[in-house]
Amino acid sequence: MRKFVAVTFFFATVLFVAISWGENLSVLAREQYSGETGIDEKVPDKDIIIKNDEAELTSPEQAVSEETPSINTPVPEVPGDETVRGAGISDNDITEKGEAEQPELELAEAETEMPLVKDPLESFNRAVFIFNDKTFHYFFKPIYTGYNSMVPEKARVSVRNFYTNIKMPVRFFNCLFQANVKGAGTEMLRFLINSTVGVAGFLDPAKSKFHIEKQDRDFGQTLGKYKMESGTYFVWPFIGPSNTRDTLGLLGDAALNPLTWVSYFFLTPIESLGNYTYDTVNDVSIDKGNTYESVTKPAIDPYIALQDAYTQNRMKKIKESPDYDETID
Repeated sequence: MRKFVAVTFFFATVLFVAISWGENLSVLAREQYSGETGIDEKVPDKDIIIKNDEAELTSPEQAVSEETPSINTPVPEVPGDETVRGAGISDNDITEKGEAEQPELELAEAETEMPLVKDPLESFNRAVFIFNDKTFHYFFKPIYTGYNSMVPEKARVSVRNFYTNIKMPVRFFNCLFQANVKGAGTEMLRFLINSTVGVAGFLDPAKSKFHIEKQDRDFGQTLGKYKMESGTYFVWPFIGPSNTRDTLGLLGDAALNPLTWVSYFFLTPIESLGNYTYDTVNDVSIDKGNTYESVTKPAIDPYIALQDAYTQNRMKKIKESPDYDETID
C-alpha cells in the first residue's frame, strides 16, 4: 500500500510541475509561434497600375472581323485528321489537361484522408512541447551521447532486445484483442526462441535466423479497431504526443507490461523510475534522436510538424490491424 501511495504521489508531483511549466511557458510558446509563422506581420497592398492604351476596347466591327473568318480564308489542315475538331480542341489537348488535373485530384484525396486534429488545449500543449524539447536537448541528449561513448552499440542492441522480449505479453494480448491469432502465435514463438536460444532475450535469433518479425501491436490500436475515435490531442510531459484514445492505450499497455508488476511488487519508486529511464535512454541512444530531430529541426513550426507526423503514424498502425474499419479516423 505504501508503494502504491508513493508511486501515485510521484506522478501527481510530475503532473503538477508540468502544469506549472505550462502556465509559465504558454506566453513564450505563443510568442515563439507568432515569431516563426509571422502572424503579426502586415503585408502592404500593392499598387495597381492601369494602362489606358491596354484598356481600350476594340470596335465591334474589328471584333467581328477578327473572330469571323472570311469565306476565302483557308481552313488549317490537321495532320492525320481531315476535319477540325469543334472549338479547335484536339485529343492531345484533352489528354494533357487530364494529366495536369490528375495530381490535383490525388492531392485533394490525400488531404481528405488526413483527419482533423482536435487541439483545444493548444496553448498548454505548446508549452509542454517546449518543456519536452528542452528536456531532450539538455538532458537526454547529453546522457545518451556519453552513454554511446562508453557502451558499444552491440551491447545497447542486446539491452533493447532484452526489454522487447520481456514486453511480449503486451503484443501477444493485443494481437488476440485484434483477432490476429496468427500474430499472437508469432509472438509466442518469438518469445520461446529468444528466451532459450537467444540467452534470456539478449539476442534475437527469431529474427536473424528464422526471419520471424515482431508484431508491433498496442492497446491504442485495439481501441481504434473497435471504432473509438482519437479524441483530443495531448502532449504529455516526458511522454510526448498522444490523444484520448492512445492515453487510454498507454494505461492498458502498462497493465499488460510485466515490468509494471515487477516495479510495483519488488522495486521502490526511485528504482522503478530508474528502470524506465534507462530503457528510454538506451532506445534513444540507438536511434541517436534522429527520428525526432528529422521531424522538428527542418520544420517552420516544429509543434505542428510533430503533431502531423504522430497523427499519420498512428493512422498507419491502426489500419494495419486485421478487419480495420475505414469509417473511423
